[in-house]
Amino acid sequence: MNKISVSIPGGNGRMGKTLLRLILEDKKYEIANVTCLPNEKEVGIDIGLFAGSGIINKEIKSDPMSLFQNSDVLIDFTVPEATMFHAKQCYNNNMPIVIGTTGLSEAQEKELLTLSKKIPIVYSANFSIGVTLLSKLVSNATKTLGFEWDIEVLEMHHKQKVDSPSGTALLLGKAAAIARDQELSNVKNVSRDGFVGKRKTDEIGFAVLRGGDVVGEHSVLFCNSGERIELVHKATDRSIFASGALRASYWAASAKPGLYSLSDVLEHGG
Repeated sequence: MNKISVSIPGGNGRMGKTLLRLILEDKKYEIANVTCLPNEKEVGIDIGLFAGSGIINKEIKSDPMSLFQNSDVLIDFTVPEATMFHAKQCYNNNMPIVIGTTGLSEAQEKELLTLSKKIPIVYSANFSIGVTLLSKLVSNATKTLGFEWDIEVLEMHHKQKVDSPSGTALLLGKAAAIARDQELSNVKNVSRDGFVGKRKTDEIGFAVLRGGDVVGEHSVLFCNSGERIELVHKATDRSIFASGALRASYWAASAKPGLYSLSDVLEHGG
């Protein structure tokens, strides 16, 4: 497959700007359309100039419907409500979508599954290849260690992050829960406070830290009497997420309809 055209909603955000920069540096991609909200100052700015490159004679627009014109795939790192709007429009336009938005509800995730019967959807809480590997390590460790070992997930992000626990922390917790044949919602315990009693044998605990400009740090702790195992991933540059999303977009542009993860993309040669 040759060059693909990519549309990016919220292109004036931190992740959007990183995606634009990487697209302009890679001959496999070209920018189709970029949007921001109508009241934001970036409306009308040349996309190339905004991304720190030269003029490309394409402007950041405020009309969300422009995203679906002359585009092969859409990459979405916005907010749940906007993501679902974009996913439905991709469905209407037979256009693949890559979703890195976190904080989607179970109902919204079920709706994505329905939409994926017609279009390819790659959905992941984290597009880092390292985190994808970490998730597999967590699953394998959980199966080996069993219920005798307590599992705790610790995460830290920058102070601007609005959802908690992070989507990545939940992804890792879900990997552990599935390995135990559990539903995460039944065993999740977030940020204990007050007189909460003894820790349950089968629970998976989550602790959340926020501060500064931390890109993302996640630790999964397996604890037993006299020993502890820690699996850790630290992201120092958000471009790793953008690179993974671009890799997924290139794969999704020619994929069959379905709901995929980054792990699926990597396993199928993406």
